[in-house]
Amino acid sequence: MAPGEIMNILVMLIVGGIAGTLAARIMRGTNFGLVVNVLLGVAGAIVGGFLFKMIGMTPGKNIVKVIDDTFDVSLPQDIIGMIVSATIGSIIIIFLFGLLKGRRNRA
Repeated sequence: MAPGEIMNILVMLIVGGIAGTLAARIMRGTNFGLVVNVLLGVAGAIVGGFLFKMIGMTPGKNIVKVIDDTFDVSLPQDIIGMIVSATIGSIIIIFLFGLLKGRRNRA
């Protein structure tokens, strides 16, 4: 495995962990644990990426520019967008899971 591939996997896992934790805290007020948060975030990145691509938006694009200008910190251009997209996708997954779980309890 090439070093670039390993770095991509690490970034994916870190972004997934951050997004899954944020989504769990927003929707439940607590988190699901490290492994589930990472898996939720990675799945959320797929859902969020699909939705943002479908509507033709790039989340977080201007946030990175503001951070760069304000704090003189150089961030990868897509990192904020990846976190925003994965978090929104994770929130959608949690919401849909809650709807399905609610229907199952009523039946």
